[in-house]
Amino acid sequence: MTTKEFSNQLEFTNDGKLSFFFLGAGNAFQKTYFQSNLLVVKGESHVLVDCGTLCPYILEKEYNAKLSKIKNLVLTHPHADHIGGMEELALSAYYISKHPVNIVIPKIFKKKLWNESLKGGIQYSENGKMTFNDYFSELPIKKIQTKPFEMFEANIGSINLKLFRTRHITTRATSFKDSQLSYGIIFDDRILFTGDTQYNPEQINFLLEHFPKIEHIFHDCDVSGYSVGVHASYEQLKLFPQEVRAKMSLYHYNKKMQEVSPEKDGFSGFVQRGVYYEF
Repeated sequence: MTTKEFSNQLEFTNDGKLSFFFLGAGNAFQKTYFQSNLLVVKGESHVLVDCGTLCPYILEKEYNAKLSKIKNLVLTHPHADHIGGMEELALSAYYISKHPVNIVIPKIFKKKLWNESLKGGIQYSENGKMTFNDYFSELPIKKIQTKPFEMFEANIGSINLKLFRTRHITTRATSFKDSQLSYGIIFDDRILFTGDTQYNPEQINFLLEHFPKIEHIFHDCDVSGYSVGVHASYEQLKLFPQEVRAKMSLYHYNKKMQEVSPEKDGFSGFVQRGVYYEF
């Protein structure tokens, strides 16, 4: 992994490296580190991973980019810090770009996202009653695994994505079926992005075993430990073997991150927003 600092304008293409640019790296309540949404780029292909409440603002004010530049989208789960900017993205696509945003989304998530989150704001327009597909164009996605957890596969240009169900908000449920929908993503079989998740070493170990080319992990991390039933805590993540921690960068943190030293604890470090992580 190499890193490159942001210069003047957010890059939507590159020389073919697999690049991860975190627009923000903080938790849902962070105004300092912003929310954990990121842009993944490879050659001529790009995909925005999540579009939270602050995403449209930070794109323009911090990175000199317009929301209308986003052509491809994938979502991890329906909390506002991950989907709160989608109404603006949808309207930007419809009225400014004049072209739906390409989206990778399992059918069950599409239905819930529209009916429970988006419909109330953008169902009606001066042209009549609108649907999800007036704003978004679904890219092909196929289920590749059912147990021990669902996995889906899709491609956005040259970028391969494998979405896997995660345990984030389980509300004392005993199965994925009764839990909130949430997904992590493996990019090009090389980079594991957990999305918001509880501490789940069994799942991480399964993925590392079945995808041996994984070279880096971007892992959700609650440094304070206050939301341990929803997000993996820093202390929990320290329980991973050294060889796993060494390729783990931590994000979705709060200001408590200033009180710990992840490198001393064997991690790759904390993710920094506004930096290109290139592989």
